[in-house]
Amino acid sequence: MKALLLDFLKNKSVRGLIVLIFTAGILFFAMLTGYLSYTTGLRNIEENANRVSSLVNDDIAKMLTHYLEEPLLLEQIHSNIIANKQIDFADAAQRDKHFVEMLRLFPRVTNNYVCLANGNEYGARREDDGSFVVWDSDIARKTLDYYKYDAKLGRQGYIKSLTDYDTRLRPPYAKGIELKKPGWTDVYASATGRGLVITGIHPMYSQDHQLVGVLGSSMLLNWIDDLLKELTVTEHASIFIASRKGAYIASTLGSSGEDSLFAQAIAALKRKVQTLDAVNRKIDLQFVYHGEKMLLLAYPLADVNNLQWISIIVIPEIDLIYSMEKFIRQLEFITLLACLMGLVAGIMAARHIINPIIKVNRAAQKIAEGDFSTKIDIRRHDEIGQLVYTVNDMSTKLENQRELEKKATEKEKKMREQEMSVNKAVSSFVPYAFLYMLGKQNILEIEPGDHVEKELTILFTDIRSYTKISETMSNTELFAFINQYLDLAVDVITKNNGFIDKFIGDAIMGLFPDGSDDALRAVIELRRQLEERNQENSGAPIQIGVGIHHGSVTFGTVGTRARMDTTVIGDSVNLASRLEGATKVYGIDTLLSEAAYLKLEHPEHFHIREVDTVKVKGKSQPVKIYEVFDCDPDELKRLKVETAPLLAQALELYKQGQFFQAEKVFRQCQEICPADQLLPVYIQRCSTMQRITPGPDWKGISGI
Repeated sequence: MKALLLDFLKNKSVRGLIVLIFTAGILFFAMLTGYLSYTTGLRNIEENANRVSSLVNDDIAKMLTHYLEEPLLLEQIHSNIIANKQIDFADAAQRDKHFVEMLRLFPRVTNNYVCLANGNEYGARREDDGSFVVWDSDIARKTLDYYKYDAKLGRQGYIKSLTDYDTRLRPPYAKGIELKKPGWTDVYASATGRGLVITGIHPMYSQDHQLVGVLGSSMLLNWIDDLLKELTVTEHASIFIASRKGAYIASTLGSSGEDSLFAQAIAALKRKVQTLDAVNRKIDLQFVYHGEKMLLLAYPLADVNNLQWISIIVIPEIDLIYSMEKFIRQLEFITLLACLMGLVAGIMAARHIINPIIKVNRAAQKIAEGDFSTKIDIRRHDEIGQLVYTVNDMSTKLENQRELEKKATEKEKKMREQEMSVNKAVSSFVPYAFLYMLGKQNILEIEPGDHVEKELTILFTDIRSYTKISETMSNTELFAFINQYLDLAVDVITKNNGFIDKFIGDAIMGLFPDGSDDALRAVIELRRQLEERNQENSGAPIQIGVGIHHGSVTFGTVGTRARMDTTVIGDSVNLASRLEGATKVYGIDTLLSEAAYLKLEHPEHFHIREVDTVKVKGKSQPVKIYEVFDCDPDELKRLKVETAPLLAQALELYKQGQFFQAEKVFRQCQEICPADQLLPVYIQRCSTMQRITPGPDWKGISGI
């Protein structure tokens, strides 16, 4: 038997033997595991399902009862206030303040209003950003008017009007009259597109049983999604809440809850109970979803603040099957058995494979030590035989190569060393990156007029107050000062995948082929290192202005064969330079063009805000520009982030020509962040524009 097996192994490829032996073992293990998993899961699925399903339903009912109390409690308070005549509906200021204060008192309520029997309606709404809108109707004009509301200043601006409006024809008013007691509307989609909404309604009657009006308090139901996500049934289980009509209310899937899983769950439930009104006890069933068995458990959420909803838990069968301890023990035994079988098969295969490999390894060690005459005497026709042939061939070629190397002359070595020295020296004047952009391998290939057009990010830097600094230094000190700064800047730019095109006195023009992210990282790192240098040295502090733009430029050479220079030209270079100069106008350190901003792969990694829309002299198209303020002191950076929404609002008013309103908002920003140097610029502009009104073609565009 042993001789027969060895003969079989000898005539098969090594790869074929390994695949055959281990595939057979793994296949056996997988088939046995699958069979036991299936049979064990079927026996235990019902027991596990009943255990996990009852853990969440009570929590859901308590949660809904607690959170749905807010609209009912608000309406009760509201009803008492109106009944005691503590609010004068004729006083708009008192009325608006009352409705907004009720929303402040109950943060989960988004709308609250009253529809009076005389046809008038008053109310308030909380917006997503925390601001408020108030409204009132005029039955005589049949209009409903909306206004912005400020807690300190009251109504701040008209928004819009609805015409041909009569509150008595709206569903909440009709529902309140129909119920004649506090209750709820059906779930409906918010008219503002904010999600699903439910409204608590409360009809009010006078002492002589005459209808006074109907109160309404609305709640967005997306908070139920968040609360459901905190409940854990199994790893992949989904929880839904539905109305008795089968309408979707909330789920652990959030806004994607109304997908085919919910629809098929409702359909499966209706097939069993015909109508969802019959779900007055726990219902369990199974259905197939996308080829996978699902366990469905439905519970009535009885009398949750007078709402008749149901909870539906959908659990994939696989979540329950693989939680069985008995199955795990069986799996451990099967795994051990498979490992033993694999070990036996591996030992048998190793005897056939490893012994020849040991001989090859010994021969390779001798070759590595320089004994190229070593040869391996093994004759086989499988992969190991091919390996032996390759090693013997390698030994012969290495021996021949060594002989060739002995014939190399010292002159050839010196030529290579000189070439390396020349290339190294040339790279100090013409960066390798520039050569690669032109498609050249070395400086000798460059000809006058060679050029290529590329799209990349351009960075201009300039030392602030350089003239003043230079007046305090001798020429020797000035050269040392400049070279110290340039050495630091070049190192940072190179480390961030950029290269230097040219030095212009104290100014630097850097290029970043891979995009704007590298340029911003380089600027941030350079500023931080300069800050450390300024703190450590007692000499003149270095402050820089930076302009960054992304666009198309032309790389090339100018001059003659006797005297050439490399250069980069194009409107994009001019704009980057202009942006650097404009930093002084706005009192900020770094300006970024819109083109560079749009090329950021990860703008969320940086602190960026809009500064202005400008037009470069001689160009017709305006350019939006941004400030990068990552290197500001932590407190200033925090305040700039905090005032960003106000600044955006002020800029919009400024662009619309509303200079008085814009100045007010700019000054609000300045009260919060007095150290922000951009704000005085715009306050002065707005003041000037109010005295010298721009023409009708004003579009909020500045010139640089």
